Amino acid sequence: MKKFWLLMSFAAVLVLGACGGGGEGGEDESDQPADEGVTTEEESSEEGSEGSDSADAGDAELAKQTYEQSNCMSCHGEDLSGGSGPALTNVGSKLSEDEIRTKIEEGGGGMPAGLVTDEEQLDALVTWLSSQTAE
Repeated sequence: MKKFWLLMSFAAVLVLGACGGGGEGGEDESDQPADEGVTTEEESSEEGSEGSDSADAGDAELAKQTYEQSNCMSCHGEDLSGGSGPALTNVGSKLSEDEIRTKIEEGGGGMPAGLVTDEEQLDALVTWLSSQTAE
């Protein structure tokens, strides 16, 4: 019986270890263009203050797409509530933007490094995650 549980534990470690390393990076498997819903700086400056709201919404949408496509969701949950990785629902209250960026770039504590390499996606993801605070 002990061998069975040892084998099951080993299998669980293998499955959870594969959590973050499944993507080759850079490939967009969706049918949507990569820039859909993203407002450029020129467009946002032409629209005035209303444009900055659109840019923020575009950045948040890009961040959510990046979160889904970079395998973050597989460990941190669809609603940021956690799973095999910690919950991110309150990460903005615990870590600064620089600390969040470093964690994404360098990994650590079971999190693989370099899952998001595109600077625009990384910036949007860091800003979005830093806005996740307790209310």
